[in-house]
Amino acid sequence: MTSIPRPQQKLAKKFNTLQILRGGWYSVWAVSLFLLVVSILGITHQRQAIKTISKDAVPSILAAQQLRDSFADLDASLANELLLKPGQDRQVLADFEKNRKKIADRLVAAATTMTNSSEEKIVQSLQFNGSGYLLKLQEARDARNRKDSIKAVNIYRSAANLVDQYILPQAEQLDLVNSQELEDIYGQQNFTNGGIALLIALLGLVQIGILVSVQIFLYQRMRRIFNLPLIGATAISLIFTLYTISALVGAKSDLKVAKEDAFESIHTLRQARALSYMANADKSRYLLDSANANLHDRAFKTKVAKLANLPPGKSLVDIIKLIPLNEGDLSFKLAGFNGLYAKQLSNITFDGELAATIEMLKSLDTYLQIDAQIRQLYRSGKVAEAIALGTGYQQGQSNWAFEQYRNANEKLRKINEAVFAEKIIDANQKLNYFEIIAPVALGGVAVITLFGLRPRLAEYL
Repeated sequence: MTSIPRPQQKLAKKFNTLQILRGGWYSVWAVSLFLLVVSILGITHQRQAIKTISKDAVPSILAAQQLRDSFADLDASLANELLLKPGQDRQVLADFEKNRKKIADRLVAAATTMTNSSEEKIVQSLQFNGSGYLLKLQEARDARNRKDSIKAVNIYRSAANLVDQYILPQAEQLDLVNSQELEDIYGQQNFTNGGIALLIALLGLVQIGILVSVQIFLYQRMRRIFNLPLIGATAISLIFTLYTISALVGAKSDLKVAKEDAFESIHTLRQARALSYMANADKSRYLLDSANANLHDRAFKTKVAKLANLPPGKSLVDIIKLIPLNEGDLSFKLAGFNGLYAKQLSNITFDGELAATIEMLKSLDTYLQIDAQIRQLYRSGKVAEAIALGTGYQQGQSNWAFEQYRNANEKLRKINEAVFAEKIIDANQKLNYFEIIAPVALGGVAVITLFGLRPRLAEYL
């Protein structure tokens, strides 16, 4: 006959049955209270991290990049306006007004999401320099209206310098400040989440261990084979522990997908969009400022290389042909190919993302081919034709091609934005009602334990 081990023998010699039962009861209550506090603090910290990342840091980062592309597009619109004769610039003026309004809205958005003094100083500088740019812009327009093209170009150079030396770097600095905050919060959240999940697991095991030990003690001392309330309390404790760890780990996993997969692509595409607008402005400067045409040509090519730096002897079309069309092959790397779009190709994660990336690269190639035609016309002395091609919105002209490329970039970005929003919702839903569930579950463990021990305690009172 197999004997049941008696782990309580030494304990029973030191304490009587009443003391042991009360100790078990008090221990369960104490661990329940500690577990309640730790789990709620952990869930609250996780929820706050999700909020800070999704509602504060990410919007600020995107607002900074939106400011960059809006100011760059505004600058390109001004250059195009100065290239055209009055009456030919209606679409350019419409684009200009659209961007001016966007800048005003985005400065307000950046101001409302500020979380530290560094951001406040940058936003104030952007507002100040943006106002200065608009004043210079009007001076350039006035000079053009007076048919003083030389002065108009000189004033434009001053305005462009303000954009290049102050406004765009300040917007980039706003991105960097918030990106660093995002990384700090995300890293801290990962560390804290793991530590709290481990502590909750240990506390849950301690609580279950106490309940099981009390159950064994009752069997050994009082020959009670089953104590249904204690069995119920043990089951609740186990379920709650697993549920809490699952909620924390699940929310962490959702946040990881949102941040590392979706947002990294969103950020890359936003940076690429801003850089593309800046390159597009260089194209217009190339046509407007003939004295510095070579400088603007180099600036354009430098920015394009940051978008997609190609291996020697390869064109963008060659790169597109090498991209695997299988959605199951989720990354693409080619020696010598780097830049923002190489980074994007190495982070293909979601359905439709690969096809949208290829579509965007094709539209970029179309834009670059038209740009090459513009420069060829300009260098051969066909300046009027180059300006018409560079400022036109008809199919086959530069602004049409840029719009197709911009739309393709936006389509790809929206795929990632949808996943980002979905994962943030999923992460929050995993934490929903926890502040109600935790007290009910752990309070239930404590109360059920009391009811389970109460008849036995009454035998000694």
